Amino acid sequence: MMTDDKTGSGQSGQSARAGTAHASGDEPGFKKGEWLPPRMRKDVDISIPYSDPPTDKLMEFYAAWAENYDTDLIDAYGYMAPTDAVAGLMTLGLPADARILDAGCGIGQAGALIAAAGFNLDGADLSPEMRAVAARLGVYKSLYHLDMTADYAPQIADYNAPYDAVICVGVFGYGPPHVGDLPRIMDAALPGAPVLVTVNGKGWEKMGWDDSLMPVLDAAGVTLAARTRIRHMVAEGVHAELLELRRG
Repeated sequence: MMTDDKTGSGQSGQSARAGTAHASGDEPGFKKGEWLPPRMRKDVDISIPYSDPPTDKLMEFYAAWAENYDTDLIDAYGYMAPTDAVAGLMTLGLPADARILDAGCGIGQAGALIAAAGFNLDGADLSPEMRAVAARLGVYKSLYHLDMTADYAPQIADYNAPYDAVICVGVFGYGPPHVGDLPRIMDAALPGAPVLVTVNGKGWEKMGWDDSLMPVLDAAGVTLAARTRIRHMVAEGVHAELLELRRG
Protein backbone atom coordinates (compact mmCIF):
# COMPACT_ATOMS: atom_id res chain seq x y z
CA MET A 1 0.00 0.00 0.00
CA MET A 2 1.57 3.08 -0.91
CA THR A 3 -0.81 5.71 0.36
CA ASP A 4 -0.94 9.54 0.49
CA ASP A 5 0.03 12.24 -1.99
CA LYS A 6 0.37 15.90 -2.62
CA THR A 7 2.34 17.10 -5.62
CA GLY A 8 5.40 14.88 -5.47
CA SER A 9 6.99 17.01 -8.19
CA GLY A 10 10.31 17.20 -6.41
CA GLN A 11 12.73 20.11 -6.39
CA SER A 12 14.25 19.08 -9.68
CA GLY A 13 10.98 18.03 -11.32
CA GLN A 14 12.76 14.94 -12.63
CA SER A 15 12.74 11.39 -11.33
CA ALA A 16 15.91 9.38 -10.92
CA ARG A 17 16.14 6.18 -12.92
CA ALA A 18 17.69 2.81 -12.19
CA GLY A 19 21.31 3.21 -11.20
CA THR A 20 20.65 5.98 -8.70
CA ALA A 21 22.82 5.57 -5.63
CA HIS A 22 21.18 3.56 -2.88
CA ALA A 23 20.54 4.96 0.54
CA SER A 24 23.53 4.47 2.78
CA GLY A 25 21.97 2.29 5.45
CA ASP A 26 22.66 4.99 8.05
CA GLU A 27 18.97 5.87 8.34
CA PRO A 28 17.24 5.21 11.69
CA GLY A 29 16.39 1.55 12.13
CA PHE A 30 18.91 0.34 9.55
CA LYS A 31 22.32 -1.20 9.87
CA LYS A 32 25.28 0.10 7.93
CA GLY A 33 25.18 -1.30 4.40
CA GLU A 34 21.65 -2.72 4.70
CA TRP A 35 19.65 -2.68 1.46
CA LEU A 36 17.44 0.28 0.70
CA PRO A 37 15.94 1.18 -2.68
CA PRO A 38 17.39 4.13 -4.60
CA ARG A 39 16.31 7.55 -3.47
CA MET A 40 13.92 8.86 -6.10
CA ARG A 41 13.55 12.56 -5.38
CA LYS A 42 15.23 15.19 -3.26
CA ASP A 43 12.01 15.79 -1.33
CA VAL A 44 11.07 12.11 -0.90
CA ASP A 45 13.11 10.09 1.62
CA ILE A 46 12.63 6.55 0.34
CA SER A 47 13.97 5.05 3.57
CA ILE A 48 10.83 6.06 5.47
CA PRO A 49 8.50 3.13 4.58
CA TYR A 50 11.37 0.71 5.22
CA SER A 51 11.97 1.90 8.79
CA ASP A 52 8.65 0.98 10.48
CA PRO A 53 7.62 4.63 10.92
CA PRO A 54 4.60 5.93 12.83
CA THR A 55 1.54 6.05 10.62
CA ASP A 56 1.41 9.84 10.40
CA LYS A 57 4.99 9.99 9.11
CA LEU A 58 4.26 7.24 6.59
CA MET A 59 1.21 9.14 5.35
CA GLU A 60 3.26 12.32 4.93
CA PHE A 61 5.73 10.33 2.87
CA TYR A 62 3.10 9.01 0.48
CA ALA A 63 1.45 12.42 0.33
CA ALA A 64 4.68 13.75 -1.16
CA TRP A 65 4.92 10.97 -3.72
CA ALA A 66 1.44 10.08 -4.98
CA GLU A 67 1.45 12.04 -8.24
CA ASN A 68 4.73 10.42 -9.33
CA TYR A 69 4.33 7.07 -7.60
CA ASP A 70 3.22 5.13 -10.65
CA THR A 71 5.93 6.24 -13.07
CA ASP A 72 8.70 6.20 -10.47
CA LEU A 73 7.99 2.65 -9.35
CA ILE A 74 7.66 1.24 -12.83
CA ASP A 75 10.46 3.19 -14.52
CA ALA A 76 13.10 3.00 -11.82
CA TYR A 77 12.22 -0.09 -9.81
CA GLY A 78 10.47 -2.32 -12.33
CA TYR A 79 7.53 -2.71 -9.94
CA MET A 80 5.71 -5.91 -10.93
CA ALA A 81 3.87 -6.94 -7.75
CA PRO A 82 0.44 -5.72 -8.96
CA THR A 83 0.79 -7.60 -12.25
CA ASP A 84 1.81 -10.87 -10.61
CA ALA A 85 -0.67 -10.64 -7.73
CA VAL A 86 -3.59 -9.98 -10.07
CA ALA A 87 -2.43 -12.85 -12.28
CA GLY A 88 -2.68 -15.03 -9.18
CA LEU A 89 -6.18 -13.74 -8.49
CA MET A 90 -7.23 -14.65 -12.02
CA THR A 91 -6.31 -18.31 -11.44
CA LEU A 92 -8.88 -18.71 -8.65
CA GLY A 93 -11.90 -19.17 -10.90
CA LEU A 94 -13.98 -16.37 -9.44
CA PRO A 95 -17.46 -15.94 -10.95
CA ALA A 96 -17.91 -13.08 -13.38
CA ASP A 97 -20.12 -11.20 -10.91
CA ALA A 98 -17.65 -11.53 -8.02
CA ARG A 99 -17.32 -8.46 -5.83
CA ILE A 100 -13.68 -7.71 -5.08
CA LEU A 101 -12.02 -5.31 -2.64
CA ASP A 102 -8.65 -3.80 -3.51
CA ALA A 103 -7.48 -3.12 0.06
CA GLY A 104 -4.70 -0.58 0.36
CA CYS A 105 -5.36 0.26 -3.27
CA GLY A 106 -2.98 3.20 -3.44
CA ILE A 107 -3.26 4.83 -6.86
CA GLY A 108 -5.03 1.82 -8.37
CA GLN A 109 -2.29 -0.17 -10.09
CA ALA A 110 -3.83 -3.54 -9.20
CA GLY A 111 -7.36 -2.22 -9.51
CA ALA A 112 -6.90 -1.21 -13.13
CA LEU A 113 -5.88 -4.76 -14.01
CA ILE A 114 -8.78 -6.32 -12.10
CA ALA A 115 -11.31 -3.97 -13.66
CA ALA A 116 -9.96 -4.78 -17.12
CA ALA A 117 -11.03 -8.38 -16.47
CA GLY A 118 -14.60 -7.16 -15.91
CA PHE A 119 -15.00 -7.64 -12.15
CA ASN A 120 -17.01 -5.46 -9.77
CA LEU A 121 -14.41 -3.60 -7.77
CA ASP A 122 -14.18 -1.37 -4.71
CA GLY A 123 -11.00 0.29 -3.51
CA ALA A 124 -9.97 1.39 -0.04
CA ASP A 125 -6.91 3.16 1.28
CA LEU A 126 -5.82 5.20 4.27
CA SER A 127 -4.62 8.13 2.16
CA PRO A 128 -7.11 10.59 0.70
CA GLU A 129 -4.45 11.83 -1.70
CA MET A 130 -3.76 8.40 -3.12
CA ARG A 131 -7.48 7.70 -3.36
CA ALA A 132 -7.85 10.91 -5.34
CA VAL A 133 -5.29 9.67 -7.87
CA ALA A 134 -7.00 6.26 -8.01
CA ALA A 135 -10.39 7.89 -8.61
CA ARG A 136 -9.16 9.29 -11.92
CA LEU A 137 -9.01 5.76 -13.31
CA GLY A 138 -12.77 5.36 -13.03
CA VAL A 139 -12.48 1.65 -12.21
CA TYR A 140 -13.80 1.58 -8.63
CA LYS A 141 -17.52 1.49 -7.86
CA SER A 142 -16.73 2.77 -4.36
CA LEU A 143 -13.48 4.24 -3.07
CA TYR A 144 -13.24 4.74 0.67
CA HIS A 145 -11.04 5.26 3.72
CA LEU A 146 -9.51 2.17 5.35
CA ASP A 147 -7.06 2.01 8.24
CA MET A 148 -5.57 -1.49 8.06
CA THR A 149 -4.31 -1.30 11.66
CA ALA A 150 -7.88 -0.96 13.01
CA ASP A 151 -10.98 -3.16 13.02
CA TYR A 152 -12.43 -3.42 9.52
CA ALA A 153 -16.09 -4.04 10.36
CA PRO A 154 -17.11 -0.47 11.25
CA GLN A 155 -15.05 0.95 8.40
CA ILE A 156 -16.62 -1.16 5.65
CA ALA A 157 -20.18 -1.47 6.97
CA ASP A 158 -21.59 1.09 4.53
CA TYR A 159 -20.13 -0.54 1.45
CA ASN A 160 -20.45 -3.88 -0.38
CA ALA A 161 -18.73 -5.88 2.33
CA PRO A 162 -18.14 -8.68 2.86
CA TYR A 163 -16.57 -9.42 -0.52
CA ASP A 164 -16.16 -12.50 -2.69
CA ALA A 165 -12.41 -11.86 -2.79
CA VAL A 166 -9.91 -9.37 -1.40
CA ILE A 167 -6.52 -8.40 -2.79
CA CYS A 168 -3.89 -6.34 -1.01
CA VAL A 169 -0.72 -5.42 -2.92
CA GLY A 170 2.31 -3.56 -1.60
CA VAL A 171 1.01 -2.89 1.90
CA PHE A 172 2.68 -5.48 4.13
CA GLY A 173 6.37 -6.00 4.78
CA TYR A 174 8.07 -3.56 7.11
CA GLY A 175 4.98 -1.99 8.61
CA PRO A 176 2.79 -0.40 9.53
CA PRO A 177 0.59 -2.40 9.20
CA HIS A 178 2.43 -5.32 10.78
CA VAL A 179 1.99 -9.07 10.68
CA GLY A 180 -0.26 -8.86 13.75
CA ASP A 181 -2.67 -6.70 11.75
CA LEU A 182 -2.96 -9.24 8.93
CA PRO A 183 -5.98 -11.20 10.27
CA ARG A 184 -8.06 -8.01 10.31
CA ILE A 185 -8.31 -8.14 6.52
CA MET A 186 -10.31 -11.37 6.74
CA ASP A 187 -13.30 -9.41 8.06
CA ALA A 188 -13.66 -7.90 4.58
CA ALA A 189 -14.16 -11.32 2.95
CA LEU A 190 -17.04 -13.78 2.96
CA PRO A 191 -16.39 -17.03 4.87
CA GLY A 192 -14.06 -19.19 2.80
CA ALA A 193 -13.39 -16.42 0.25
CA PRO A 194 -9.81 -15.93 -0.95
CA VAL A 195 -7.72 -13.06 0.37
CA LEU A 196 -4.48 -12.44 -1.54
CA VAL A 197 -1.78 -10.40 0.19
CA THR A 198 1.72 -9.54 -0.97
CA VAL A 199 4.59 -9.13 1.49
CA ASN A 200 7.78 -7.34 0.48
CA GLY A 201 10.55 -9.94 0.47
CA LYS A 202 13.08 -7.69 2.17
CA GLY A 203 10.52 -6.80 4.83
CA TRP A 204 9.74 -10.50 5.23
CA GLU A 205 13.36 -11.12 6.15
CA LYS A 206 13.97 -8.03 8.29
CA MET A 207 10.73 -8.22 10.27
CA GLY A 208 10.87 -11.97 10.90
CA TRP A 209 7.74 -13.07 9.03
CA ASP A 210 9.02 -16.65 8.78
CA ASP A 211 8.72 -16.97 12.55
CA SER A 212 5.70 -14.77 13.21
CA LEU A 213 3.25 -15.44 10.37
CA MET A 214 1.87 -18.87 11.25
CA PRO A 215 1.36 -18.20 14.98
CA VAL A 216 -0.61 -15.07 14.07
CA LEU A 217 -2.74 -16.89 11.49
CA ASP A 218 -3.32 -19.92 13.70
CA ALA A 219 -4.48 -17.76 16.60
CA ALA A 220 -6.98 -16.03 14.32
CA GLY A 221 -8.28 -19.22 12.69
CA VAL A 222 -6.90 -18.20 9.29
CA THR A 223 -5.57 -20.80 6.85
CA LEU A 224 -2.56 -20.17 4.63
CA ALA A 225 -3.88 -21.87 1.50
CA ALA A 226 -0.88 -21.02 -0.66
CA ARG A 227 2.36 -19.08 -0.62
CA THR A 228 4.01 -18.13 -3.91
CA ARG A 229 7.12 -16.10 -4.67
CA ILE A 230 6.40 -13.33 -7.18
CA ARG A 231 8.21 -10.37 -8.67
CA HIS A 232 8.30 -7.13 -6.70
CA MET A 233 11.03 -4.63 -7.62
CA VAL A 234 12.66 -6.33 -10.60
CA ALA A 235 15.34 -3.69 -11.14
CA GLU A 236 16.42 -4.10 -7.52
CA GLY A 237 16.24 -7.90 -7.43
CA VAL A 238 13.55 -7.82 -4.73
CA HIS A 239 10.80 -10.44 -4.70
CA ALA A 240 7.54 -10.60 -2.77
CA GLU A 241 5.62 -13.40 -1.11
CA LEU A 242 2.03 -13.78 -2.34
CA LEU A 243 -0.14 -15.27 0.40
CA GLU A 244 -3.55 -16.81 -0.24
CA LEU A 245 -5.52 -16.69 3.00
CA ARG A 246 -8.92 -18.17 3.84
CA ARG A 247 -11.09 -18.37 6.94
CA GLY A 248 -14.27 -20.29 7.60
